[in-house]
Amino acid sequence: MTMTSSTPLDSDPQAQRQTRRGGLQPDLTSSDPYAVLGLQRGATAHEIKRAYFALVREHSPEERPDTFKLIRAAYEKLRTADAKAVTDLFLFQPPTPWEPRKRPRKLDLLFHVDDVWCLLQQHGDLGQTNSKKDYRPIQL
Repeated sequence: MTMTSSTPLDSDPQAQRQTRRGGLQPDLTSSDPYAVLGLQRGATAHEIKRAYFALVREHSPEERPDTFKLIRAAYEKLRTADAKAVTDLFLFQPPTPWEPRKRPRKLDLLFHVDDVWCLLQQHGDLGQTNSKKDYRPIQL
């Protein structure tokens, strides 16, 4: 009786993309430029360039122009150190979606006598029933 053991590759989608050389398989459906180029986060400029040219050889612009545009866009996001820093920042925390500015609500400027009466009762002595505190001893 032979037992088959489950490997960690069966449960981990990141591990399923691993190739024999230790790199990742390119994921051409992802919006992550590292996944499109088949790289780990934090790849060096040399690794990015090598992965880009390897994918361009596989997916030439004459045969598959849409795939080439996706690969080229991913490479442009990681090509320079500045672009890579911006991409890494937004991959870590994407920007908040733009929402149009909301207008402030209009103030209720209507005058209600009941509201004034309630305020006077709460903060004044109009609602007072016990007047003992008015006749306290004088302190000199």
